[in-house]
Amino acid sequence: MVQEMSVRHEELKEALNKPSPYGPDLDLSSYLTETGGRPEEPGQEVSSVGLDPRGEGRAGSFMQVDHSALYTQIQKMYEDSLEIMSFEEAVKKHDWLQEYVWKAVDPAADKYTAFTALHGKGGYFIRVFEGKEVALPLQACLYLRTGNLLQAVHNIILMERDSSAQLLTGCLTHPQVERGLHLGISEFYLKRGAKLTFTMVHHWGPKVDVRPRTGVVMEDESTFVSNYIALTPVASLQAYPRVRMVGRKASAALNSIVYGKGASQYDLGGWIEMVGPSNRGEILGRTVTAEESKVTMRARITSLGGDNVGHVECNGLMLSPQSEISAVPELLSKSSTSTLTHEAAVGKLNEEQVIYLMSRGLGRKEAEDLLIRGFLDVRILKLPEFLQQQVERIVQLAMGRGL
Repeated sequence: MVQEMSVRHEELKEALNKPSPYGPDLDLSSYLTETGGRPEEPGQEVSSVGLDPRGEGRAGSFMQVDHSALYTQIQKMYEDSLEIMSFEEAVKKHDWLQEYVWKAVDPAADKYTAFTALHGKGGYFIRVFEGKEVALPLQACLYLRTGNLLQAVHNIILMERDSSAQLLTGCLTHPQVERGLHLGISEFYLKRGAKLTFTMVHHWGPKVDVRPRTGVVMEDESTFVSNYIALTPVASLQAYPRVRMVGRKASAALNSIVYGKGASQYDLGGWIEMVGPSNRGEILGRTVTAEESKVTMRARITSLGGDNVGHVECNGLMLSPQSEISAVPELLSKSSTSTLTHEAAVGKLNEEQVIYLMSRGLGRKEAEDLLIRGFLDVRILKLPEFLQQQVERIVQLAMGRGL
């Protein structure tokens, strides 16, 4: 066993030089890996990603700033329904957790996973117990407070059999932080009949790079809905979550709403792999690019089992001739009884619609903003009502039409 661990350690050290096949390559040594002490708690700025710093209206909360997990809390009415703690605490408390750690994501996949496996600090562990329905949303915040810091976290979400929950994760930087790097490894495990709606809102700075790495394993009749929302500038973000449906009659949806601004570079999408039969998978992307931003949308659905249904839909709206959108849908089926489809469209604002709205009394900018908001309509995410209101408010703020 010791020899096996040593071999794995050497493999990870070699992987520190392995770039991702997508997105700009980053020099990890150019970032700080230590902070000067325990950071201050964030304030109302976390509301920009839909989080309540007091945890009101939430079943439970997790807050991490830089490398420090500041607090976890669970409402009393849900203490017998779930666990929330830091990743390190969970590994110490539950010996059986080793059955899940790094099983949905390969730690040697690239330099970002390898660094997190070797040097990561923090992240959250959330477990919803068997048969428990958590009606109020859970919230988790990963906050980058120190400039030029490399924040590498490992998250594990375990949904036991027939459990259900909604999780809202907000990731952001302090307004005064310019450069930084966030590495976020997230592993999801949904047991038979489990249901999870996962909504992630990013609010980074224009010189911050982000590399999420996500793996999802789904058993029979489970349901996973992932909503990704990014409406503010970022230096670069590269993400390609992989969902493996190892059971049957499961359902997965990967949705993203992105508004590229400035010189932002996004390379995102997802891969749904239907290993078992009678599964359903959908990847939906809505992207707007302005100024000199560039977005690549990659969406892949594969069907190995029979009677699976999958659909990809990627729509892009370009507001600037200096911006760029690339849609890369990919379908692979090894079953003659499965049906996989895709749609992709990239275009510009409809000038006739703009003129019509202006004829109704709106200025050009107001008319264009209204059409853009319609294109980025968060109702396509099919969120629960409470989260729907939160996300709509986030979009209003990002569009400069805050309450």
